[in-house]
Amino acid sequence: MDKLLLLVAAAVGAGALLYLFMRWERAGCEHWVVYLLLAVIVVDSTVYANQTNEPRGLLHPGTGSLEFRLPEVIITLALVARLVTKQRPLRAGIPALLWTSVAAWWTVEAVEGVIRHNSMVKLPYEAKAIVYVAGGFALLSGIPVRRFIEGRGIERLVRWSAVAATVLLLTAFSHHTYSFNIPLMPLVGFGQMGTDAATAFVIIGTIGLMLELAKEQRNRLTLLCIIPLALSPFGADQRAVLLQIGATVTVLVIVALGSTARQRLRVKASEVSLVAFATVGVVLAVSVVPAVTQGHSVTAPLTSTYQRTVSSVINSEAKVQSAQDRINEWNIAVSDAKQNIFLGQGLGFTYTYFDVGSNAYVTTDLTHNFTLDLWLRTGIIGVLLFLVALVVSLVQGFTTWHLHPDRMVAVLALALCAVVIGLVAKGQVESVLDNYRLASLLGISLGMLRAAVTSAGGGVRDLRTQRDLLHYETAGTAL
Repeated sequence: MDKLLLLVAAAVGAGALLYLFMRWERAGCEHWVVYLLLAVIVVDSTVYANQTNEPRGLLHPGTGSLEFRLPEVIITLALVARLVTKQRPLRAGIPALLWTSVAAWWTVEAVEGVIRHNSMVKLPYEAKAIVYVAGGFALLSGIPVRRFIEGRGIERLVRWSAVAATVLLLTAFSHHTYSFNIPLMPLVGFGQMGTDAATAFVIIGTIGLMLELAKEQRNRLTLLCIIPLALSPFGADQRAVLLQIGATVTVLVIVALGSTARQRLRVKASEVSLVAFATVGVVLAVSVVPAVTQGHSVTAPLTSTYQRTVSSVINSEAKVQSAQDRINEWNIAVSDAKQNIFLGQGLGFTYTYFDVGSNAYVTTDLTHNFTLDLWLRTGIIGVLLFLVALVVSLVQGFTTWHLHPDRMVAVLALALCAVVIGLVAKGQVESVLDNYRLASLLGISLGMLRAAVTSAGGGVRDLRTQRDLLHYETAGTAL
């Protein structure tokens, strides 16, 4: 009876969302779906630090073995709404064909998993990556990229995300958690800065910061909101998010040293000073608040904060055991992957390894390395398909940064390239494709990057033509 009621409620809710998305498509407001999707991810990861123990409720509807995740519902319904209201694109492009090939191969491996009698509990969850990555790519790539630049959607997303990040930073550094029995959204242990929330904050902060740096007149409030988003990884307790922000910042710094950055970005010394002073203020705030609430000196919380966010993340005994667990996992996973090196073991495949922390053998489908996950499940063919699609998307993204005549679109493309590389770096120690929040963010980033590339015609030749035409018109005006 509970399942029947849930299915009825899900059908009614899905129908309402589909109607809303179709209206947005007809009104030229299809980008609102993206903001809704990002808002759901931010709220979900803020309220519930860990996706695996998220209770059933509004953000995680379900009963028994029947359950849903809102991102998969939103992406699927939004794609259906687009197919109903608009015609299919006349030209797909090479990246779209490559990501379609990736999704098709994952579908084949899902069938392979059924044939091999792999875990039918794990298989559906792994197959949902097709919706998150390929579906997210398809959804975003069909939206004109100027919709995100011309409106205030990204600016508002940055500000509201900064509020959530600030709350989590204060509660994390003061070691306070809260539990409330709110209908449809029970809160258990609220106040922890989860790695998913920190990842989302870094992505949103990176995009918001780069777009602000490309403007002639910047909004100082938006720049200030970037600070708590950038500090969020230091409130989390996992190394993966530190790899993400390190890779993202490295890409941006390297590119900033080039000649293109001097033409695209507008950075003033006064703004650098303002950000520096604001950062110091936030650091002092997260040190003073625990001192006031716990009755300690200001220096003690500052030291403990540093130790907890850096030293404990890297050097603690728990992290040493976690590193050993990773080695044990990877050794067994590589051995199993070699048994079907080209075709893989199929989706839903599980293996057993020795867990040092619990001193017991654990059966899992995760390797905490997305490349190894792909090799184990989809074989070398799946890995190559994914890497080729990824590399082509990134190459076109950096080409857009260099050649696109619109400075704002070019800077957005650079930010998205940095974001994708950061997620890939994070994926070396975490199974990104098995996390619906992270997989959705990856699909969104790749799709928006594709939209930036196609905004000038779709290819490198089109970008060069547009750029040459702009230079010609500029020179003619000067004469």
